[in-house]
Amino acid sequence: MTRRREVLKAFAAGAATLALPRAVQSAFGAQEPDVVLRLVAAPATPALRPDKKTRALRYAGEVLRGRRDALRPSTGNLGPTLDLRRGERVRIEVVNRIGAETVIHWHGMIVPEAADGHPHQAVPSGSGYTVEFTVRNPAGTYLYHPHPYRLTGPQTYYGLAGLIIVREPRESAIGLPAQDLELVLQDRRIDGDGQLVFKRSMMDDMNGVLGDRVLVNGVDDAALKVAPRPYRLRIANVSNARIYKLAWSDDRPMRVIGADGGLFSRAEGIQERPYVTLFPFQRIELLEDFGARPDGAEIALVSREFSGMDMMGSMMGGGGMMGGMMGGRGGMMGGMMGPSQGEELHIARFTVSPGARSRATRIKLPQSEPSVREGNHELYTQLAFRHMRGFLNGRRFDTQDAMAVAEDERLPARQTSVWTFANDGGGMAMPHPMHVHGVQFRILERRGGDVPADLREGLIDTGWHDTFGIFPGERVRIALAPEIPGLFMYHCHNLEHEDGGMMRNCLFESRT
Repeated sequence: MTRRREVLKAFAAGAATLALPRAVQSAFGAQEPDVVLRLVAAPATPALRPDKKTRALRYAGEVLRGRRDALRPSTGNLGPTLDLRRGERVRIEVVNRIGAETVIHWHGMIVPEAADGHPHQAVPSGSGYTVEFTVRNPAGTYLYHPHPYRLTGPQTYYGLAGLIIVREPRESAIGLPAQDLELVLQDRRIDGDGQLVFKRSMMDDMNGVLGDRVLVNGVDDAALKVAPRPYRLRIANVSNARIYKLAWSDDRPMRVIGADGGLFSRAEGIQERPYVTLFPFQRIELLEDFGARPDGAEIALVSREFSGMDMMGSMMGGGGMMGGMMGGRGGMMGGMMGPSQGEELHIARFTVSPGARSRATRIKLPQSEPSVREGNHELYTQLAFRHMRGFLNGRRFDTQDAMAVAEDERLPARQTSVWTFANDGGGMAMPHPMHVHGVQFRILERRGGDVPADLREGLIDTGWHDTFGIFPGERVRIALAPEIPGLFMYHCHNLEHEDGGMMRNCLFESRT
């Protein structure tokens, strides 16, 4: 009981919760939206490589009413960035022209059930729908992407994804750099004709689709010029299955100031790490002073090599003759099967331009906001991956009843619950990025498991999250207090595992 009280107090005293300040709450009374946007999902032919057009998909957008800066164009085949303000009422018209059914999920955003983008809300090509919500989230970096059952992987891989930036007035008092740079990371396979290559074998269903190169903001072999001054870097992993071990090529430490749910609190402070371990669809924010390097300096953002954690590694154990032939990155079968989890990858090159230098200022992270009341509800979910399929408490997505929810998948809204995930259900030992819709949560504890030693130091469990990585044999406990009642989802965010049925519904219930 003492341990439980301690972790719940940590939850209450941690980074800013989603309880809104009074000034922002007043915005909920507005009936007419402040901003009306339109997003159209359609085929596109971006030039991912010079002189070659790539067959892809893309979101195009426009502002129909309200602030013109609520939508910013992006490069390559990445969708436009939605630049929203906390407390703002937003209406978004979604038009589907891709030739298959689709729906958009607003990843990490606290929206009503009707707007969340559940697979049962997918619409056929040639039609559309409208969502409306008030921006409840704290300032931070969020995402939007498709969420139709069995089609999320290919639709995202071919280009349907974009960033959401939420801003709020209190950011101006923190002392953050004026330079704000967004980096969306997506590993891809691109053939000699400049075309994207998706699934090639059953290994792609088991491991998730892995690429041998990384697009940054939809551009291959990204090269960026930066001024000799401090930057706020927003980095989002929008890869189907790739786990990154992010580091600077000159070994400067990474200074992390925020995670999925926005900036850390003042009590948590800046987290300085030699590298950052980033699972699919997690985000981080960094402070990086390019003025600490000389004019003309070239620095690369890379993903360092780490111990392989894909299916081949699990089957072969990484040793002996069969391990050498089949499991390793340099092994015979490893080469035939394509890219592996854990191989070193170049991400982007930064060149420091000559110019006026400005010194980094001391930032003052925000204080925590008031928390919700404690509760005594607990949930338990065991993960397993057997026979090429993922299971959550022995269950998979119910294709006969897309709204199905079990008794152990219900939890109260507006009070704190503790949810334990255990990746020890047998079968193939694999890491999984777990995502819960409609809520942000705190990571309370990690116990046991086969956490690779060369990834452990880069895990960012500080702050608020909507996605966390869990390694084979590990148990992770999270604390969450949903603000909005309704039927939402939780699932593995390895998109091939998700499309294969490793997802379930969860019900946030109004209780007295």
